[in-house]
Amino acid sequence: MCGGPAVTVVRYAKLRLCREHFIEFIQGRVLRCIERYGLIEGGWRVLVAVSGGKDSVTLLHILSVISRRLGFNVLALHLDLGIPDYSRKAREVVESFCRGLEVPLIVVDLKELLGVGLPELVVRGRRPACSLCGLLKRYLINVVGVEARANVVVLGHHLDDLLTYVMKNFLLQKLNEISKLGPKTESEGPLIGRVRPLYEISEGETSLYVSIQGLPVVDTVCPYKVVGSIEGEVRKFLDSIEGRNPGIKIALARGIAKNIEFYRVRSESNVGACRYCGMPTSDDVCAFCKFTEKVLGSPMGPVVRGKIKEVLNRQQL
Repeated sequence: MCGGPAVTVVRYAKLRLCREHFIEFIQGRVLRCIERYGLIEGGWRVLVAVSGGKDSVTLLHILSVISRRLGFNVLALHLDLGIPDYSRKAREVVESFCRGLEVPLIVVDLKELLGVGLPELVVRGRRPACSLCGLLKRYLINVVGVEARANVVVLGHHLDDLLTYVMKNFLLQKLNEISKLGPKTESEGPLIGRVRPLYEISEGETSLYVSIQGLPVVDTVCPYKVVGSIEGEVRKFLDSIEGRNPGIKIALARGIAKNIEFYRVRSESNVGACRYCGMPTSDDVCAFCKFTEKVLGSPMGPVVRGKIKEVLNRQQL
């Protein structure tokens, strides 16, 4: 494009890009994704979940740039799950990064909320770590979103992650789960909508973006990360097809987005409110309150909501 030395070849776009044009290219594609799928609007209060990994760091950096153009407000959220060493390093990275960007950061510490971290809850609950981690994150992110009066929650799921789970759920014929893997999940009652601006950005592109920009990321792997899963095999399959047919992943992602309603199963049960904490649930009691009542002796939803309100009030958010 400019005659300068290329740092990468974008095969699906038939481009060789220098550092400056690669940054411009990725930021432009995220902006177009936001506009194409109607993910964020001007004047919105946007809550960005930031783990400290390359994907969420890339996302927050790009949104901090785009927000000035589209006129929305960015809040960052980091969940400290109390995993020894890993959580400490991740929190330090996110706190430093947000200070540099001048983005308000909300830190939710699981030990401060419940008195125990994820490792203790895994042992007491006798539940797989990743499954429990997902339950906790979903609940806490939604509570913060509600209490912070966010219009939408932004997640750092990229193209490779999303398509891997699309294919896995298709193989297992869990078609309704595919409906949750598009560029956005609409709000439902008190449940705040989720959007994924990295929907058409690959993992390799987030890695290069972080490297070129010199952005801080946590360099420790989560000790609960599963190795040798079906997701790994599916990803290899998709990478192989992409290698022979550049652009097929993006075409598949756009096809899924276009036909997302096809996979949605209409439920006859309405989303109501948990009788303990008031958060959305299709049952009388939400999954978080059920789990904490079983493991800790009482449903902790009301306590958690109260403590998160205190955090937001202290930060005047």
